Amino acid sequence: MIFRPCLVVPVYNPGPTLGRALDGLLACGHPLFVHDDGSDEATRLELEDAAAVHPDLRLSRWPENRGKGAAVVEGFRRAQAEGFTHALQVDADGQHDVGAIAAFLALGEARPEAVIAGVPVYDTSVPAARKYGRWFTHAWVWLETLSFDIGDSLCGFRLYPLEAMARILAHTALPARMDFDTAAIVRLHWAGVPVVNAPVRVVYPVDGVSHFHLIRDNLRLTRLHTLLVLGMLRRLPALAARRLRGNAPRDHQWTKIQERGTALGLRTAHLIFQLTGARGLRWLTEVLAAYFFLTGRAARQASGQYLDRLFRHAGPLPDLPTKPGIRARYRHIRTFALSYVDRFLAWMDASDAELVFPEEQAFQTLIHSGRGALFLSAHLGNLDMLRGLGASRGIPGLNAVIYSEHVIRFQELLGRINPGYTSNLIHVAEAGPETVLLLEERIARGESLFIVGDRPPASENGRTLDIPFLGREAAFPIGPLFLAHLLQCPVYLFFCVKKGGRYHIHMEPFADRVDLPRKRREAALRSWLGRYVQAVEARCRETPFQWFNFYDFWGEARSLPPPPPTAPTA
Repeated sequence: MIFRPCLVVPVYNPGPTLGRALDGLLACGHPLFVHDDGSDEATRLELEDAAAVHPDLRLSRWPENRGKGAAVVEGFRRAQAEGFTHALQVDADGQHDVGAIAAFLALGEARPEAVIAGVPVYDTSVPAARKYGRWFTHAWVWLETLSFDIGDSLCGFRLYPLEAMARILAHTALPARMDFDTAAIVRLHWAGVPVVNAPVRVVYPVDGVSHFHLIRDNLRLTRLHTLLVLGMLRRLPALAARRLRGNAPRDHQWTKIQERGTALGLRTAHLIFQLTGARGLRWLTEVLAAYFFLTGRAARQASGQYLDRLFRHAGPLPDLPTKPGIRARYRHIRTFALSYVDRFLAWMDASDAELVFPEEQAFQTLIHSGRGALFLSAHLGNLDMLRGLGASRGIPGLNAVIYSEHVIRFQELLGRINPGYTSNLIHVAEAGPETVLLLEERIARGESLFIVGDRPPASENGRTLDIPFLGREAAFPIGPLFLAHLLQCPVYLFFCVKKGGRYHIHMEPFADRVDLPRKRREAALRSWLGRYVQAVEARCRETPFQWFNFYDFWGEARSLPPPPPTAPTA
């Protein structure tokens, strides 16, 4: 599918923020459709001056105000008429971080059939009534869609697939004012359009102008939710059937599987922890694990695929002595849920887990040597325990390189409870030059970077290699090893797995530096990736229920010949 994006900005008397917002949007280099929704003379002149200077700014205007939703739809109509396939809606009030545009467009290119929905990450400037009042709408939207798929239904920073929107608008008159954003995303969800949630920083400028009318617009939202609930009731059989099918995505890329649960649920877990301690939290997690096991068809299937493949390739194993069935799948999902509890407790300084780290002295020596290093891990065990260990023992410079569209709510919650959690998180949307420069600076300061290498990120655009993993080829990203090549620093393998109630941290040298000669680059990448995948395989044999990739990891890859018999690994 062709991906041709643009920006759409509805404007109605935004005040002093307009100039700053336009400057930031125009600097992104994407075509900009601005629709003036009957603004005053000063705003009209400012927009006309900007359009005269910037050919990428397409300006249109209505003489009277018709509403934000109507202005957005007009921008969509004009953009599609010029051949654009996707439109990123951005408000003109300067609240949204334009730095997130690149990440949203990268997600949109990887998921052209989906709507990329902004989930606000607020700073201290947000009014409390605005922040917590949103939960009224969120609760209704969860009911109207029978899901938690929509992270935020009010955010005006959203990438729309224009063809899908045109189908909706052909038979539905969407609200013309502030209730447009909620109605649009619910209707798209009903139509089967996937929703990918992604974070965007939101600030409230001191000179910003808000046109949200407390009584009038809340009455509009109340009327909208009444209509949407009635619409949900008419669609109830189809929506319920979709949920019972597991709402599996049309393909199985991990970036298309949304984080389950809500921020409200995580806050409830924190409250239970405060009232009952770790034991009460673990009991709650047992209940939630059973719920997600029963309702998560896609996760059950992916777990069974992995465990069956592991058993056929390397079994019987000490922890997997017989062919895995439904009980093994439940144990796999339960282990994953309880790993989140351990991570939570580690950052609350309430963990009772013992740590076994035979290489800790070598690790401490490396950390304090002033020589930066890259630690390569996988979604196996509980890598976050190391950062918790570092925080409690005063070990500086332990940076986790993560993909910002994943586990947003868990990070936000722990960041509020313990600010140390987010202090060394480096959010990466794509491995571009700016990212490399940032990481090079960290290495030059003698810090350490921890990165996982067993999931292709959405923005890699196919930059993977098929490597044999548990008897069949699977796509592994080249990004982490290419990054190691660019950083020219020591690389270590690093895993943290739980055995008998204790976490065992394993560290071993991988390379003094990773070299990828230009003439033999693919062969070198295959060699390095093969070594990494063999190490992950060994850990899967050792702890079969602690590899946490609940999606179709192998896809349609070609099967390999059966491997020779192997002895069980202790």
